[in-house]
Amino acid sequence: MSVTVIVPAFNEAKHIAATVQSLQHQTYLIKEIIVVDDCSTDNTGEIARSLGVTVIRTPMNKGSKAQAQGFGLDLVKTELFVTVDADTILASNAIYEAMRFFNDNNTEVVCGTVVPQRLNTAWELGRLVEYLYAQAIMKPAQDQHGLVLVASGCFSIFRTKTVKELGGFDERTMAEDMDLTWQIHENGGRVYFATKAVCYPVDPPNRRIYCAQMDRWYRGFIQNMKVRNYKPFPRKWSMRTMVYIYLVWFAISALITPLFLYAITTNILMTLLWMLIMNSVLVWLPALVVGKKLGVPVLKIVYGFLPYLILPYINMFIYARSLWKEIVVNEKLVVWQKGH
Repeated sequence: MSVTVIVPAFNEAKHIAATVQSLQHQTYLIKEIIVVDDCSTDNTGEIARSLGVTVIRTPMNKGSKAQAQGFGLDLVKTELFVTVDADTILASNAIYEAMRFFNDNNTEVVCGTVVPQRLNTAWELGRLVEYLYAQAIMKPAQDQHGLVLVASGCFSIFRTKTVKELGGFDERTMAEDMDLTWQIHENGGRVYFATKAVCYPVDPPNRRIYCAQMDRWYRGFIQNMKVRNYKPFPRKWSMRTMVYIYLVWFAISALITPLFLYAITTNILMTLLWMLIMNSVLVWLPALVVGKKLGVPVLKIVYGFLPYLILPYINMFIYARSLWKEIVVNEKLVVWQKGH
């Protein structure tokens, strides 16, 4: 099946060359690589053009990744197209490993496994464990039951005809990848998770970028609920139930904090011991197993364990703030904030 790759890019001069070169070295033949230069103020477009790929520049900054991708989608003539973030590199066999899922005629999109490209800061190491745990437990479970919640925008493969019939990437939310995934589910299509199709995005290296990314993700999730009047998947109750569980769990998980603090005041050593044991068994061991399969250094997974224990509390605060802004005061996030 013929494939085109769309790479939306805004001021990605530091990363675009590595991204394009990883695409040019794919074991699966790519017909065309299209870099959408969204009015970058650096030399992103010039670097991409020097590598021999198609570069199109938007007449004015589109303001969101969805609109930039839509600008490139108009040029796609192949059966399938791939979306790749401009700071994400692919394993050489990533597209090849994802293609086999299109042997199922109902397949509309396939998403890959995500591993942070850089593992230097506590934020990147904590995110590593978070990703590995999700891809050891959550994503395979969703895939097994046909309930993949989101095909990650940093690397996914779509059936072109279907996406164009659905109107492309809608800019009504800040999570265009989730919105399109949900539309495909609602339309009866199949979404797969390819464990061997690996991509490496540049994840947030510090608190500011991490919080901006999580805020965009949470608010994008809430916006996807709002545009559907909180009634997604009218014909797929299992999917709707899972979304409701996520919506409620994110909200009530903050209750863990006061319970944890109360337990510490009662018996701090026992509380910390049980917390360590439960997270080791339920999170760290699955993450370690998957990480070893993906070639992630074991020490990096070990170093990421402590930051991972802290991230949920930061995420709780960001989620609560996102709920307040999006639902209570109706302050919709409309400007795409760079995450990775």
